[in-house]
Amino acid sequence: MGAAPRRSGRRPRLYALTDGRTGTPRTVLTMDTTITAAAVPGDGTHRGLPTEWQHVLALCPPPDGRAVAEVAARMGMRLTPMTLLLGELADRGLVRHRPPLEAAEATDVHLLMRIRDNLARI
Repeated sequence: MGAAPRRSGRRPRLYALTDGRTGTPRTVLTMDTTITAAAVPGDGTHRGLPTEWQHVLALCPPPDGRAVAEVAARMGMRLTPMTLLLGELADRGLVRHRPPLEAAEATDVHLLMRIRDNLARI
């Protein structure tokens, strides 16, 4: 993956990131929900979308995607605005989401070690 976009002192306002919509998205996400782009970046479906949306979609390629918290960290955004932005993208059909792992899946030590290692790389 490429580097994150350069950060200036100013961040875009949430209403700009959600294309002017100010209401809460229908899709409610948690920090450990997995997000996957509905289309592969570069297939032409992302043209015309705001730059931040394109970057989020590039961070969440199919089939694995990323957790909401990881997308927020990589984008340099707080968690709440990121969940609202991703909810907006889900409402528009640009991303798919799946619930967090079940308790039985979360006890897999190898999986937990991979998560730890990936978080350390951020």
